[in-house]
Amino acid sequence: MGQSQPLWRLQCVIVDMFTLPQTASHEELTKLRPEYSSGDRQAGVYSRWLKFRVRETDTYAAPRVNAPMADGLFHELWPRGNGEMARFIREYPWSESPLGPIETWTLSLRTTVDLMLAAEAQIVLFCGPEFVALYNDAYAPTIGDKHPRALGRPAEENWSELWTDLEPLLRGVLETGETFSARDRPFYIERSGLVGETVYFDISYSAVRAQDGAVEAVLCIVSETTARVLAAAKVRESEQRFRALVNASSDVVYRMSPDWQEMHELDGRGFLSTAQGPAIRWRDDYLFPEDQAGIQAAIERAIMERGVFELEHRVRRADGSAGWTTSRAIPIVDDTGTILEWFGMAADITEKRASEQQIQLLMREVNHRVKNQYAVILSMIRETSKRATDPRAFEHQIRERIMALSRSHDLLVLNDWRGAGMADLVREHLRPFGHEERISPSGPDVTLRMNAVQNIGMALHELGTNATKYGALSGDAGTVRMDWRVAPAPDGSDFELVWEEQFSEPAAAADAKPHKGFGSVVLQRVVPTSLSGSASMERLPGLVRWTLSAPLANVVVAGGAELDGDEQIAGLT
Repeated sequence: MGQSQPLWRLQCVIVDMFTLPQTASHEELTKLRPEYSSGDRQAGVYSRWLKFRVRETDTYAAPRVNAPMADGLFHELWPRGNGEMARFIREYPWSESPLGPIETWTLSLRTTVDLMLAAEAQIVLFCGPEFVALYNDAYAPTIGDKHPRALGRPAEENWSELWTDLEPLLRGVLETGETFSARDRPFYIERSGLVGETVYFDISYSAVRAQDGAVEAVLCIVSETTARVLAAAKVRESEQRFRALVNASSDVVYRMSPDWQEMHELDGRGFLSTAQGPAIRWRDDYLFPEDQAGIQAAIERAIMERGVFELEHRVRRADGSAGWTTSRAIPIVDDTGTILEWFGMAADITEKRASEQQIQLLMREVNHRVKNQYAVILSMIRETSKRATDPRAFEHQIRERIMALSRSHDLLVLNDWRGAGMADLVREHLRPFGHEERISPSGPDVTLRMNAVQNIGMALHELGTNATKYGALSGDAGTVRMDWRVAPAPDGSDFELVWEEQFSEPAAAADAKPHKGFGSVVLQRVVPTSLSGSASMERLPGLVRWTLSAPLANVVVAGGAELDGDEQIAGLT
């Protein structure tokens, strides 16, 4: 017999199966599955339709037939699968790779490749001491334009830019057999030409062992986390900026549950008590009972409208006292619009509210004072008009008296309406008359109440005017002595003021007769009545003395009188 021919045994793997009605034509079959047309021969695969009769229908199958190899035997086409990487591995010229022809690969390596190609995870297999690369479809996009040239080649050829980083990891697993894993492991890679970037992967590198136990490859199961890492970095950066903003602010910071029933956190910044953990009774801790209904209504309105909560309200401060805050909170929502929590900030406006209340009080007081001034001025006009001899004299007297009134007001404004010093009042009202060397004021350093400043100021103006026209200052030799003191009284203490003029000129003495003008009304009726006191006027030859006595509390600011008289004010300069 001649040389025997090898016995070929067909082994078929059905790769596609479908059914058609019995009446289907061959053309319809070919149109439906052109890739399996009868007689097609590609990559060692001989395909033809196999037809089966199943329940009144024709069943067609496209078989994959084992290809004859050099040993004369049919071997199954490997690796299985229709994926791109399975096809690349089947068609790759492995005799040109350091890994060698597929038929020389160990069973464990082939099994690992089968598992790798079937997996949806990103997997690359580095084989042998040169770390020849095999990878699956999921891994291919992660290496950019290194695919497909990286297949079948030593890793150093295609991962040269990160080889000093990657090679020790692979070598460690290959030599020790121990698994290496890491989360968000950074790698510098050039996967778009020479453009490099830092990417991140969760990695698990484990050993693939041959039948004899030796490590023949490193199985790398990876998951690129670059997008997640960069997003997390942006979130952290945003949180850091936000935290820096919050820390730079002196405002209270708080977080509330979606329904405001629980306070998650509150940083009181010294204004309010800090709450480190969840607090259900936060209303009782921070709000006064009489304010809670109004605040709750504003909260419910914000929840219903899913908008901003904003309100000025009272709070219980860290020391237990009442304070004021302006609070503003916004809802934090998820992608569906559901409120996850409320984030808010609250500013301490206690001093601002106190200032506003003080301003309101001051405005009411100013309004009251203006009305009083109107009344005083109207009284001046009325009384002066009764006694004025001509319009020019009337205008002059009214202007002088209003100017005197304004000097008292200037002193009050200068002292923030807290009163004025008696010495300052004397200087301001007597300076316009001149003759400072002939006027001798003396008395303790006291602060007069606002009402006393106005009334004693008017008295000084009238006294100075009379002295200049008719009394001690009308000639060349007269003098004025003015003393004020705190004198004992049956029911406490009195403030006593004495104005005394001395002069000897006959003409002055003759003119120093009583006058019943507006000045007399001020000195004997208006001023003492306003201070709940009394006044007297004495007129003797060469002497005029006016004395005012009033309860100390009606004239002097509490604590403003030096009762022992140690510090005396003397002179107009």
